[in-house]
Amino acid sequence: MSIKGWTVVFEGHRIQADLVAAALEADGLRAEVFGDNAYGVGIDLTAARLLVPEDQAEAARRLIKEAESAPAEADEASEDEPHPPPAPGTSP
Repeated sequence: MSIKGWTVVFEGHRIQADLVAAALEADGLRAEVFGDNAYGVGIDLTAARLLVPEDQAEAARRLIKEAESAPAEADEASEDEPHPPPAPGTSP
């Protein structure tokens, strides 16, 4: 599927595409999700595509890539931080 002036920057489950679109929109980008709206057990796992205007595609891809790597970096940072000593009367 292609729409003149728009570029696909993400393909995946509908719920993922909706979350990514919300993050991009919060950063000031335009985003449109295209796909079925078939929900099951309260979660939408149908396939979807996320499109942004062509002039915003590079920024959108950069933000998506940064977001994909952020959780791993946050976990590594928390391991490096010193942990406070256990409270008196508790075991570590």
